[in-house]
Amino acid sequence: MRGFVFSVVFLLVFGALLSSIPAGLQGPGEEPDTIIPIDPSILTGFADTEDYGPADYSFLHTQRYYYDYNDFGGHNWRTVTDNDTFLTLGAKVLVIGIFWFGVIDACMFEAPSGENRGTQLDFDEIDADAENYAVRYSLTFEDSGDSAGSLVIYWNGTASVNDAWDNGDVYLLHGVGLDTSATANIAVLLVSLLFLQLPEVPPLINILLAAPIWACIVFVLWYVIKEMIPFV
Repeated sequence: MRGFVFSVVFLLVFGALLSSIPAGLQGPGEEPDTIIPIDPSILTGFADTEDYGPADYSFLHTQRYYYDYNDFGGHNWRTVTDNDTFLTLGAKVLVIGIFWFGVIDACMFEAPSGENRGTQLDFDEIDADAENYAVRYSLTFEDSGDSAGSLVIYWNGTASVNDAWDNGDVYLLHGVGLDTSATANIAVLLVSLLFLQLPEVPPLINILLAAPIWACIVFVLWYVIKEMIPFV
């Protein structure tokens, strides 16, 4: 069993040291392909997306600016802002799937902290919830309680989202559904687990999670090789 113990310890120590190498010593990184640096994990994983910004709120009525996008995620949507303090989002309630009489099933915004921001999302709340000028809200319909996807808001790093909005530098992305590549993502997570590179997981916790898996892998290989030796 000495070989077995040595193999497990070696793999864990080697993986821990490899994952702890500072980024600056790992060679030149790739150039970002986005204008605004942002964690890509909050923008991906959706089956369908609709992206828009301040300039898309072109329809003005009673000091409110409207933007409609239809046939998205099985609903017709309307988002409203006063271009100064708040925005809302909701799906149009259609009668027999065709006629709309102005009724909106509003979405409630749930912050990353779990706090419900209600159906009117204030710009001050966006500033408070954002991290590195980006935030992702979970959406649920107020009437039915069903999921309405997620809304990602990010901007160019000015002092506040209000200033960025005035300059047209705020980006909104409404995502619904789950990406069909979820199974591939699970495989990526498994590989990351084995090589102690799980995202947003401390190395020590990653080691504790990976140790039993590596022990099983090494034991199976050791047992197979040991049993095959008489036949070699």
